[in-house]
Amino acid sequence: MKDNKENVDTHLSFLIDNSLSPSAILDMDGLFLHVNDAFREQFDSEQGKMLTTILAEPNEMQWTSFDSQTTQSAPLETDMSMKLKNGDHTTVKVKFMPILDKQQAIMICEVPDKHDLSEKSYLHAFRHAKCFMIIADNEGTILQVNDKTMEFVNLPKDYFTGRPMDVLFLLFSEQPESIRHYIQKVRTYGCAEMWKRFERSQGDARHYHITSFYNLDTEQFLIRIYDQTELIHLEEKLAHSDSLSTVGELAASIAHEIRNPMTALKGFIQLLRIATPEDSLKYLSVIDGEIERMESILSEMLLLSKPATSKQTIFSLEVLVNDMIQVVQPKALMEGITIIQKETSLTDSLVIGDAAKLKQAILNLLKNAFEAISNRGIVTVSIDLDEKNRVVLSITDTGEGMSMKQIKQMFMPFVSSKPEGTGLGLPFVLKTVESHGGEITVQSEINSGTTISLYLPSAHEKMPIEVARAHKVVS
Repeated sequence: MKDNKENVDTHLSFLIDNSLSPSAILDMDGLFLHVNDAFREQFDSEQGKMLTTILAEPNEMQWTSFDSQTTQSAPLETDMSMKLKNGDHTTVKVKFMPILDKQQAIMICEVPDKHDLSEKSYLHAFRHAKCFMIIADNEGTILQVNDKTMEFVNLPKDYFTGRPMDVLFLLFSEQPESIRHYIQKVRTYGCAEMWKRFERSQGDARHYHITSFYNLDTEQFLIRIYDQTELIHLEEKLAHSDSLSTVGELAASIAHEIRNPMTALKGFIQLLRIATPEDSLKYLSVIDGEIERMESILSEMLLLSKPATSKQTIFSLEVLVNDMIQVVQPKALMEGITIIQKETSLTDSLVIGDAAKLKQAILNLLKNAFEAISNRGIVTVSIDLDEKNRVVLSITDTGEGMSMKQIKQMFMPFVSSKPEGTGLGLPFVLKTVESHGGEITVQSEINSGTTISLYLPSAHEKMPIEVARAHKVVS
């Protein structure tokens, strides 16, 4: 029996699953190997049961007739008195189509006057809708659910059928009182909606839009649940982009206003150095150092505020990364940090963009990796291609790592875990990568380190092949 079940043709089972007619695949002994939803709804039978269990008057002669005709490879059409799921007996037109090489047959049933064409179309649309749908009666008992239960809430159909609607809303942490209020609202106004966050599995949070309707004619509830996770994420990205734009404009105006008096201060400090006693020069040095630090902060603010448009050139990301590693290598040696640059299998790593801005972004990431390592560690740099043919630069450190909260806040302006940090370095990195049509991903674990990956479109995706071949690697 097990072998026969495993030998059911997947293509045939797919076809009958999408058929509106009650259909099944059975072997020559009359054992059901596969049945579709329409078959289950009509007859009280499942995979693993015998055909004789749903015949109103099962007899050996009737089955022998089927067995002998189907072995002749000819389709058999016959009328059978069969038991329906509701207990009624009716004459069903049945067509058997043999599959001799597998010693199986397809059984297609035509139950008279059960559903007209419009009802069948409705059932098909209900089963295969993209949203999760539930139908409940006037008392709130769930009558039917479609095939999206596992996809949306990771639960089988049987969990819902025959139970009150409350079981659905309890999944979204709704309190019994609020559930009763919501259902009453649906009865009174005919419809209601809610937005709910649902953790489908660990780390997989979804955002669902739930709309509920009540039909006075049928006295039934219809609940539709749409997955709007991508829309929510897009809105968050747009809001973040707007906030960066606002911060950029504010940063530019503040930086320009502060730089003017700072220039005057620096000039007066130079004059004071001439007339100040030697034992007081140390105070002027402190003042001068703090002014330089303020200028550095202003420079970062101006970098963040500059428009994303720039001169586009084709250059090798690998060569650019090599240059930046050479720049930070002395600092790494002084701090006892080892930089490992993995060999890449790419023939080239050409990208299109602003090399100067990407250099600054990579420099920021390398500095952050160093600062995350408190006492001797390793920073690993690798370049590869992903499945979308994007050039991927990954920088991994063996530092302290970050919590989920820190990861969510790391690209927000003016948020920094460093005492003297400005919180503008990573927003600049994000802005630079996004302006190049790329993406950033972050993986981190407390006490295990962090990996930041930049995904940049390959130059070959943005220009004709002949042009790509004509360009040389540019640092």
